[in-house]
Amino acid sequence: DARSFLGRDFGRSGDLSVDYPLLQEKNLVRRVPFVLELRNVPFRQQEQITWYLMDGLPGLLGAAFDARGNGAYLAEYAMQRYGSGRVQQVMPTEGWYREHMPPVKAALEDGNLVDLPKDEDTLDDLRAVQVVNGVPRVPEQRSKAKADGGKRHGDSAIALALAYFASREINKGPVKASSRRRRQAARMLEGF
Repeated sequence: DARSFLGRDFGRSGDLSVDYPLLQEKNLVRRVPFVLELRNVPFRQQEQITWYLMDGLPGLLGAAFDARGNGAYLAEYAMQRYGSGRVQQVMPTEGWYREHMPPVKAALEDGNLVDLPKDEDTLDDLRAVQVVNGVPRVPEQRSKAKADGGKRHGDSAIALALAYFASREINKGPVKASSRRRRQAARMLEGF
């Protein structure tokens, strides 16, 4: 009965690509089993890694991909491969951030989003989220990563927000449908 979700922020040469899988427990707590960060990985290899991840996550119900810029290609291809009911192509806007960042913060504070990596760069990405014009978002400026010296742009924070969005909004689980037997018109009028 495992349920998993994936958030993916795409980057190629300037920014990181970050994959955030979430495993949803029976008590609805979302657990982060690992985080995958890719720097300067060719498009084709990112595609292969994404399929490997999505095929390997237990009970994958939904994935949200950043579909801006170069990420649009992989987001569209994932949607075609896994279906529009499981993959959503997201182009984060101010309205999207306004609606979907506060639930991430609340889940972190309430202990409903757990086991984030204890990694300085990842935590710095989460701390990079600022309220700009009343909207929590990642600001435009980039920071330097401590681990590998490459630039970061809140990539982990965006991927986590996408994963949490997927867990809240995409394919909320199996639906059990039942129906009554078919009415027969002649029987409906009996006795009148």
